[in-house]
Amino acid sequence: MSGDAARWLLGGVILLAVAALFVAMARTWRTRTRKQAEAVPPVPVPTTVGPAAGSWDGFSVATTRADQPLERITAGGLGFRGRGGVTVHETGVVLRLAGADDRWIARAAVRGADRSTWAIDRVVEPGGLVRLRWTATGAAGATDLDTYFRFPEGDAAALLALQGLTETGPQATAADAPRTAGEGKKA
Repeated sequence: MSGDAARWLLGGVILLAVAALFVAMARTWRTRTRKQAEAVPPVPVPTTVGPAAGSWDGFSVATTRADQPLERITAGGLGFRGRGGVTVHETGVVLRLAGADDRWIARAAVRGADRSTWAIDRVVEPGGLVRLRWTATGAAGATDLDTYFRFPEGDAAALLALQGLTETGPQATAADAPRTAGEGKKA
């Protein structure tokens, strides 16, 4: 075999190996998404949610398992960074994620809200992310999740409104001012 033929053969083998790697990655991602869809099913927004306490637009950074900021949830549009926001109602939260249907989180499923500095692939200034802590209930039982947002404007008001969902009344008081939680610790 000549030198040119050997190089072409080696190049073809390398190209096939790279293609096989990409196919394996895609299949793994699809399998992961399917399994997580059972644990984190989408909940459509009810027709009666009451008046909105506020609505904030910004960026959805990631959704991860609770206190595991490197364990990405890929199901239902939660897996990718993009435009997103929240609308807070007295009865719960509407998550708006680019490329996915709006998702409802009932007030009873909200575990808290605080500030964070990093999540899976994003690091910002200290306390630059708003973390919504919530529980999804699916076929696999309850799964505690953290969804991270970056709001260019009004993040303190968004945080206060989200924290108000875990208080006894619909409105939080001045004593319930936004708190910054340590990374990887329960709030």
